[in-house]
Amino acid sequence: MLNERPKKVKNYSDPTKWQLFWRIQGECWRRMVTPYLMYLFMSLLLLSVQAIIPDENSVVEIVLGVICILGGGFFNAHLLYHTGILHYDNFITGNIHRRNALYGIQSGGDHRPEREFRPWEGFYIGLLISLPVLILGIFAHYFYSVASLFFMMFAGWAIIPIAWFGTAEGGGLLVDPLWSLLFMIMPILISGVAYLVGALVEKRRKANGAAHDEKIKEAGKKK
Repeated sequence: MLNERPKKVKNYSDPTKWQLFWRIQGECWRRMVTPYLMYLFMSLLLLSVQAIIPDENSVVEIVLGVICILGGGFFNAHLLYHTGILHYDNFITGNIHRRNALYGIQSGGDHRPEREFRPWEGFYIGLLISLPVLILGIFAHYFYSVASLFFMMFAGWAIIPIAWFGTAEGGGLLVDPLWSLLFMIMPILISGVAYLVGALVEKRRKANGAAHDEKIKEAGKKK
């Protein structure tokens, strides 16, 4: 027992540039999974609504469809808002560790810099969420009969609104499926803005907390 070497504690706070790059990729992919699943769930709900409602009630079909799509956007915003809060909190923690390192104090061995706030990350996560639209949209442009089922299942929120314009006699759409790529803008903007808002809210909360603590210190000195 006395001869056993102590286990080395991994230091996550000082990665190389390439390690940091790949860790950021992993973090962004991890953060896109749940929002994408929310869009997937709303797509399946949207597909069910389209199947249940008769064709003559097209207005009701479109209204309920829009509600389903907005529901996916709401969950997307909610999740990325909290991601922004979490990442900004990690950014503040990282600044403390880096400041301590300047004085020779190693205090952040378990800190993960890939989880720190970066203004562009929310938009990048949104791009990752919309990747199925990009892939299936291009594929459906050339092979719609093959891609349509997969498109409706995995990214229905982007293709079903295109189908509202009508279908051709051969079973294709009157509108080119490439127009569905415009729906990529939705998760990109929602994710990016919600992420920035979450970080801003956390920044203000930290600032207000620091100001409150300073007032308490000043009041204590006066006593």
